[in-house]
Amino acid sequence: MHWVLLDFDGPVCDVYAGMPAPGVAAQLRQMLAAAGADLPQHVLTEDDPLEVFRYSATLGEYLNRAAQEALTKLEVKAIATAQITPGVEGLIRQAAAVGKPVAIVSNNSLAAIRAFLSAHGLLSVVSYISARSDADPTLMKPNPHLIRRALVELSATPERTVLVGDSLTDIEAAKAAGVISVGYANKPGKTGHFLAAGADAVVTRMADLAPVL
Repeated sequence: MHWVLLDFDGPVCDVYAGMPAPGVAAQLRQMLAAAGADLPQHVLTEDDPLEVFRYSATLGEYLNRAAQEALTKLEVKAIATAQITPGVEGLIRQAAAVGKPVAIVSNNSLAAIRAFLSAHGLLSVVSYISARSDADPTLMKPNPHLIRRALVELSATPERTVLVGDSLTDIEAAKAAGVISVGYANKPGKTGHFLAAGADAVVTRMADLAPVL
């Protein structure tokens, strides 16, 4: 492989390590409810902020954009206590050193990703960030849109590009874009799910990818 694409939350860091995701999802719900939205039960019990954001698209353009702005601010706030994934800094720096461009491809916001990379001195060694910048949640993974955008910006060949992600949506998006898919099994039980979804490979540590580079 020559180009390396990394999902952000999981492979690069734990975004909500110090600011739990369920609390962020609750804040988004409160904002939507205060604006007059009648939220169904499955949204009232949703712990993933991105899923609450996805639902906001059904509430009209104004609330969708409001949710996008609110989630971006919350993600940037969470970055202050986010924890870097063991082994990923060495992986990024090694890839850059051997001339293999690294890009971040994430459903998280550009502002949050830039803030984290800057704080850890990695912004200059990441070639491109393909992140959530539009209020339209249908453009997020598993849609291959963000991957394809990175491929264009990097002038990358799909069959020589790998995407490392910790969710099934990453594997689905990678397959749709025609890139090599690697599942990062950072929790028990994920390996089987990744393999069943057709992942080309599975790792349990980000450092396991270094020898491939």
